[in-house]
Amino acid sequence: MTNSTRRSSGHGPTRSFESGAERSEWEVFGERVARFRAEAGLAHNDLAMREVLSAEELREIESGATVPARCTVDYLDRRFGAKGRLTNAWARATISTHLVGGASPYELDTSARTIREFSPGTIPVPLQTHDYGTALRRFAGNTARRGGLWNRSGDLRVVVNETAVRTLVGGAEVMREQLRRLVNAIRGSGLRFQVIPHGVADHPCPMGPFRLLSLGPAYTVAHVVAPYGDGQLITAPSEIQAFSDLFEDLCGAALSVADSLALLADAANGVEPNPSPKAIGSGSEANRVGGLTTLSTIAR
Repeated sequence: MTNSTRRSSGHGPTRSFESGAERSEWEVFGERVARFRAEAGLAHNDLAMREVLSAEELREIESGATVPARCTVDYLDRRFGAKGRLTNAWARATISTHLVGGASPYELDTSARTIREFSPGTIPVPLQTHDYGTALRRFAGNTARRGGLWNRSGDLRVVVNETAVRTLVGGAEVMREQLRRLVNAIRGSGLRFQVIPHGVADHPCPMGPFRLLSLGPAYTVAHVVAPYGDGQLITAPSEIQAFSDLFEDLCGAALSVADSLALLADAANGVEPNPSPKAIGSGSEANRVGGLTTLSTIAR
């Protein structure tokens, strides 16, 4: 089965289960699963579903030996008629385990049902092409965030400043491909991508990038992104609400999804066919290509 993580005494790719506190979280969660199942009058075999859950895996979840993926918990929540209570319990255990283990906030991405991200100056990592991301890491001295692709089983909402789509990264060919791929992603999925245009009268957020990860109906965390390192994970409800309100203000200041799509298409068509050899350098060569500002211009 691929929808769960077997607990172990070592470090896995996304979770660690060494401390007693972490073991306790999943044992308590497993007891709750067993209680919901009993209240629903269902046996282990009643819940088995090919490629989703086996009866043996469910027993391991109930014992705390296996950590289920969110899609498995959502399935059980529906079958139990738990109305989000089981998903909330899983989200709480996931966040607590994550905090105790000290893992990177980015490792919560695949557990999130919804990701809302404000990325003022660059295309966010889940939407970057390989060449665009490589160019950014090279310019940032290999410190830029690596990793995760967008988990398409969840919703992704992104707001960027127009700078992010008008700044040439990696040369004309790289930037044109990035913008075209982004246009196709918006047209072919549920991605909501909005651009705050240059010169907006009252920008709601002069600060840096941040992200909101919703793991359950009642559990959202904020991730304040840092230029170096993993940044800060925030769990205080009052601060989460403030970030949620700020994100809605950013959406209100941005162009609509349709108008943002038109801007992206215009930016892609405006990139000249001949790339600048110094598009990501620091020399004195021309810093504008096809109406786009090069990365070296905004870096100074």
